[in-house]
Amino acid sequence: MTGERLSNRSRRCLWIACAAVLALGCAGCNPNLDIDGALLPAWIIAGGIGIALTVAARALFARTGVDRHLIARPLVYLALAITFTCVTWLTLFRF
Repeated sequence: MTGERLSNRSRRCLWIACAAVLALGCAGCNPNLDIDGALLPAWIIAGGIGIALTVAARALFARTGVDRHLIARPLVYLALAITFTCVTWLTLFRF
């Protein structure tokens, strides 16, 4: 029984150590941009660009008539916003 407790305890310590190493490794993964003295996380800017591109895509879809054929519009535009945001972040701010 003592061997099982020791192995469970050592497993728990190993998981905690791995989580701590991963958390410390991710501490530098948040790039900040200096805009007029204010530090903004890059994901906020990427989100704004992604939403603006989604609004432009909706205008394009409405003009071409694709918008009326969409079945789940909120889902489509949410997916577009997430896609545009992720692509913007990966292309512009991945440094």
